[in-house]
Amino acid sequence: MHGLAEDIVRMGNQIARQFAHLPEDEAVTAVANHLRNFWAPQMRAGLVDIVDEGDEVLEPILAEAAELLRGS
Repeated sequence: MHGLAEDIVRMGNQIARQFAHLPEDEAVTAVANHLRNFWAPQMRAGLVDIVDEGDEVLEPILAEAAELLRGS
């Protein structure tokens, strides 16, 4: 992983950690909403691609949020 993918993982994991204090379902929704509101469509698509590749460096909350972003 390099370049933009590394940035997506780093930033996404930081965002997921910020919402980790919430119950899991609320955290997942909050992360997905944040990404919809503040990330460009290309970044969201890149995150979904990373999930599809099976990258294990994603926070679980982020990986679940990516599933909510599919097609958006």
